[in-house]
Amino acid sequence: MKRISLFFILAVIAVSSTSARDITISVGAGKNWKAVHGAQFSIWLEDTDGNYLQTLYVTRKASKRTWIFCPKEGRPESLPVWYNSSKHEVTKSKAKNKTDAALKIDAVTRATPKGGIVFNAEITDKSCIIKAEFNTSFDYNDFYTKNNSIDNGQPSVIYEALLPENAEGEVKLTFSGTGSVDGKDGLIHKNTEGLTTAMNIVKSTDISFVVEQR
Repeated sequence: MKRISLFFILAVIAVSSTSARDITISVGAGKNWKAVHGAQFSIWLEDTDGNYLQTLYVTRKASKRTWIFCPKEGRPESLPVWYNSSKHEVTKSKAKNKTDAALKIDAVTRATPKGGIVFNAEITDKSCIIKAEFNTSFDYNDFYTKNNSIDNGQPSVIYEALLPENAEGEVKLTFSGTGSVDGKDGLIHKNTEGLTTAMNIVKSTDISFVVEQR
């Protein structure tokens, strides 16, 4: 199977305290970034035991569940790994008019950017796992059809990497699997059979972190 495409550059701009680092994250748009609808995605941190720490970025539609013609629970199959990790379980009607603070999302939340995104974030200076989940609606192919994959088409794709404490140089994020096609669990599934255009939501070979400590 062709290598997955995605590239982040995270550069530590400054150390804001003894327990945090300021970083800049850049995400490049791939050929399937827009597709039928714009990509929905989230980027978040977990500790090395897999416990959720914080969300760094989430698209507004996914956060507030403002999907068109969907049930009140929104579309849990869009970003199932993030929804489960962050326990972001508000219903569509409750989420739509709430602020990010009220939704307990301490992150950048915006509409899907047209051509990738660059933003700043503050992260822990301890070792942690960074994960990124991407998905586009109605991304059907011969394997994931309207009959077996609801509105989702192909499932979300997840990338992750360990960001060590006091890391220097470059750390590459790699593809780790897919989310549940029906949103019924938050597991990362290793079976990649049938994935095609989902591999092209983002555009480079991998994700890189450039971390410079002062």
